Amino acid sequence: MEILGNTDAFLHAHIWPRYDWEPLEIVGHPVWLYPRERWTDPATALGPRDDALRAALAAEINRLRALG
Repeated sequence: MEILGNTDAFLHAHIWPRYDWEPLEIVGHPVWLYPRERWTDPATALGPRDDALRAALAAEINRLRALG
């Protein structure tokens, strides 16, 4: 996770899942380093195949929120 330039009066973060298929030269770096065309490529767009990941992330966030 990376938190940059917070200008809000509260802490917030964006969650970007990372994948095994991502190029090694980009993994571990900010997601915005991807070329602009990758952001609109249907092959890498979120879709139904990502529903389980979305559900797992939401469940973990909710679990952490319940702690405190």
